[in-house]
Amino acid sequence: MGSFAWRNLLTRPLRTLLALIGLSIPILGVMGLFSVSQGLRNLVGDTLSRVEGVMVLRENSPSPVFSDLEADLAATLKGIPGVRVVAPEIWKVAPNIEGRTMFSKLMGGGGAKSILDQPVIQGQDIIAHQHLKSAVYPRAMQERKGEGRFLVPADKNKPNVVISKKLAKDYPTADGTPRKVGDTLQIGGRPFHVVGIYDTGSILLDVVIVMDIDMARDLLGVSKDMVSSYYVETNDATKNDEISEAIEKVLPGVDARSMSEFMANFGSMMGQIDKFLIMTVSLALLVGVVGIINTMLMSTTERFVEFGVLRTNGWSQGNILTLVTLESAYLGLLSGIVGCVLALLGTLVANLFVEGGMRLSIPGWLYVLGIMLSVVTGTLGGLYPAWRAARLVPMDAIRVGSH
Repeated sequence: MGSFAWRNLLTRPLRTLLALIGLSIPILGVMGLFSVSQGLRNLVGDTLSRVEGVMVLRENSPSPVFSDLEADLAATLKGIPGVRVVAPEIWKVAPNIEGRTMFSKLMGGGGAKSILDQPVIQGQDIIAHQHLKSAVYPRAMQERKGEGRFLVPADKNKPNVVISKKLAKDYPTADGTPRKVGDTLQIGGRPFHVVGIYDTGSILLDVVIVMDIDMARDLLGVSKDMVSSYYVETNDATKNDEISEAIEKVLPGVDARSMSEFMANFGSMMGQIDKFLIMTVSLALLVGVVGIINTMLMSTTERFVEFGVLRTNGWSQGNILTLVTLESAYLGLLSGIVGCVLALLGTLVANLFVEGGMRLSIPGWLYVLGIMLSVVTGTLGGLYPAWRAARLVPMDAIRVGSH
């Protein structure tokens, strides 16, 4: 029965090919969308794993860029048991750089990428940050062979900045070459001297311009009585969650977030996005089912004589039903395999062009799910044509098919 069903598909190559295309595209969509979702999870997970401390923000602030806290909270934070270092920070979206704003980048055709790579100013309390053991940017300069140096106490109240290799390329000099140590970068219409260049390899981190906190306040118009956030380093990183709870008890109105909490919140958000993706892909799968139904209906209509002959030679209604259902299941299986292969090739090609540390990936279980989904979809699509073919009386099938 299985080999007979397979041969029936091969005798109608064009129709089989069209059915394969109709169902493999939704499967490709399933795999592609979830590979992007997985890539985002990997990117955020890798990024957050580098941040070992606790971020203290204004309650309900989505990020430090939108947070404002009193500058005198540092003394209270230092008094909480288990806290080793409290480092005040200023975080704001960067003003125009070299005369270019976020809106000019969007108008220039950058699109969504321009939103994601919008430069951000981080003003650091240099002395406090020097006591950190888990500072991200100094570590990146050491581990990934950065250029120049990081900020030192002598940079206090001086227009010196540390930028990423990405920003050095995004804002080249007049002759088109990337910025280098010693060059001047215009930020908000003011000249700043590049003293160091780092590279984390993550698009989420490589958009930050680091400078002295007082210089950031002056550039961004932030009061000396305010900061955006505090980076708190504990004596024992395994107790970050406990210390976060202690901070929130002592200071009502703030959120103390360990990286595990950030990751949990992001995972929850991605879960909602995955649900939306499932609903979107379901519509595409519905189109695939309609395609299978149409293909199998046309196939069974053309084969009424064949079915009638088979019935007169002893085939039962169940045999006809099984034959047509097997054909549609085979179509589903082939579509699933084709869709998975296309998705694999697509991710390999996309990863050659995707930058910023994001890598699309398809876990093994998703291949299995894609093929199973395709087989089930194909089988369901063939049930009605199979039932319609099986219920024909043998002589009626021959008479209808001969016209």
